[in-house]
Amino acid sequence: MDKIIRLEAAIAFDSETFCAVFSGNDSDDSYSYILTYEGNLEQPWSRADVPRKIDGLTGKLDGEGRPVIYAVSEEGDVYTIWPGKASQHMKIIGAGVYSEDATGLGYINSATLVDDMILVAGYHSQLYRIAGEKTEWFHKEKLPSAPQGFEYLAFGTVRGTTDTDTYMSVVYFPENSARGLTDEEKKRRSELIKEGRYEEALDLEESTKEGQTRVNEGRLHHWDGNEWRVVATPRSGKFYSEPAVLSDILIENKDRVWAVGNNGVILFGNARDGFQDISFNGNDENLRSITKFRDRMVIASDYALHWFDGHILTPLKPVLDPNINKSIPTPLKVQAVGDILYYFDSKHGIQTFDGNGWKAVEVPQELLEREFKGMEN
Repeated sequence: MDKIIRLEAAIAFDSETFCAVFSGNDSDDSYSYILTYEGNLEQPWSRADVPRKIDGLTGKLDGEGRPVIYAVSEEGDVYTIWPGKASQHMKIIGAGVYSEDATGLGYINSATLVDDMILVAGYHSQLYRIAGEKTEWFHKEKLPSAPQGFEYLAFGTVRGTTDTDTYMSVVYFPENSARGLTDEEKKRRSELIKEGRYEEALDLEESTKEGQTRVNEGRLHHWDGNEWRVVATPRSGKFYSEPAVLSDILIENKDRVWAVGNNGVILFGNARDGFQDISFNGNDENLRSITKFRDRMVIASDYALHWFDGHILTPLKPVLDPNINKSIPTPLKVQAVGDILYYFDSKHGIQTFDGNGWKAVEVPQELLEREFKGMEN
């Protein structure tokens, strides 16, 4: 029996309703298993299988309080799932790497719901909007493009309250500093080899690979309905000089926007007034996710969950039972909904926190079987 062991994506809708996407251990197996939990139903669990790896997950509750889920694959497949009903599938033409219609743009990275519009972001400045059955580029002529010195951009997390107030994390990929041998250098290399001076010939070849070492850089962009504008260029905390890549964005309201990323970077502000880097000295952890639980900020790093008081990270207590994750947590996402904090862990499942203690969400074993045959009575 092929056990599903990895949680790839998740979203919570209320204290009793969430969706989680699992996949198998085999990296060549791209199938995903989309589980939906509705705690107010007699049989709360449902499952939908799709033959793709899911990289974007968003959705909403409909007028009857039932979840409507939009799962987007890395290849640009969009699956609309209503628990208990037939799912729908459509394809973003041109997106992906291995799809028959792929045009070299690359993988999809994320999906989010802004108003009733789904925004889907990916590599090489891909940003699409889906409304009903219509899919199109999101103001393609106005999308950010790679400036001089950078090869391409990858659009990541997108968060927005309206289609005139939307934030997006962007990764800037630098151009390769390596170059090929010139004709003169090739001639010199051949002469050195003929003379048996192999080490000098190798040194000459290696010298073309030298140059300024550059790493991926992050930017926070904002869309105001007319244009995209860079509103923050994060560093690895204000105490570190190397660039940082952003991982998550949280919009409390139009005046209070947060972003976190690699090497401890924490940004706070808004597009109108600007952002402050409120990182602190000594914090170089990779921060993966941020949410607000009641009146406190919660941040998930690579290794733990933390409270953040605006100045420093402290452990979120009570801590999770170390037996749950074998003392090696792998945080995927934290999300507060009402009075419940959800914690989704890539390898160790789903936990909820009510402010006093943690409760594990037990996923029925039959839902974790590759050949799903339905729920036991």
